[in-house]
Amino acid sequence: MPFTALFFGLLLTGIFGGQFLIRLLGEGNFYYMEFGVGIAGLLLLITGIVYKSRRGGHSEKEETL
Repeated sequence: MPFTALFFGLLLTGIFGGQFLIRLLGEGNFYYMEFGVGIAGLLLLITGIVYKSRRGGHSEKEETL
């Protein structure tokens, strides 16, 4: 998979970040684990976007074809 960081970052942010927001707004509790994993997902997402923009959006398979 050429953009693993993007997919994994979206997955972590979507699941754990969303769970964190729902619990924070619904119950008023701050869960550190969900917050930490959500931030890690955001960092992966940002890293994947920066890496993709530096490479010009092409994967290795597209370059060899």
